[in-house]
Amino acid sequence: MKSVFIFLISQSILLPIITGLISLRRVGRVYQPFFTLLLIGFLTEVISFILIQGRQGRSNAISVNVYVLIEWTLIAWQFHVWGFLRQQKKLFYGLLVFSALLWVAENFIFGDIMNVVPYFRFYYFFLIVLLSVNKINYMITHDNRNLFRNPRFLICIAFIIYFIFMILYFWAYQVSRIGKTEITSAIIFLMAYVNALTNSIFAIAFLLIPARVQFKLE
Repeated sequence: MKSVFIFLISQSILLPIITGLISLRRVGRVYQPFFTLLLIGFLTEVISFILIQGRQGRSNAISVNVYVLIEWTLIAWQFHVWGFLRQQKKLFYGLLVFSALLWVAENFIFGDIMNVVPYFRFYYFFLIVLLSVNKINYMITHDNRNLFRNPRFLICIAFIIYFIFMILYFWAYQVSRIGKTEITSAIIFLMAYVNALTNSIFAIAFLLIPARVQFKLE
């Protein structure tokens, strides 16, 4: 029953997906990697739920382990679209290749893809927080508009909230395997609600994407 409740809360991801579909023309290429990630995230949630709730109660480790590589790649690509290493494409692709090699090493050389290991997650969670903070600092110094109506600003804020919490969550998850405490139980319990909060922020961000200006020759 608890897993069903968590799954239902996780379906808050439909909020930004629906608003993204409503604003699809405005999403364009500028937000395409992030919107694609939301669609893949929704499919992963559904697949994981089916695997866990099936008659044989299969593990969802493979699906979530594959998803984390996709998540990092698409978010890194989103920041690249926004300007991260745009003029240094070889360095950017090198970062993606290096990250993929770390993922392969964790899941096939030093570990097992059938188990959830947190180290690659800690690596890219931290990088996404850094990229988000850097993007926010850039917008503060270069954008005079109301930042709380800037979809990129809101997405970065949601990234910071979500991925800092995910660092805490996987710490709590590892500790709870040895022995649960009130703190670790509280952190694990809050995960679904933090997920719903960030999905709500993503939905607002999509609604605030400005319409693209169309130029006409007179």
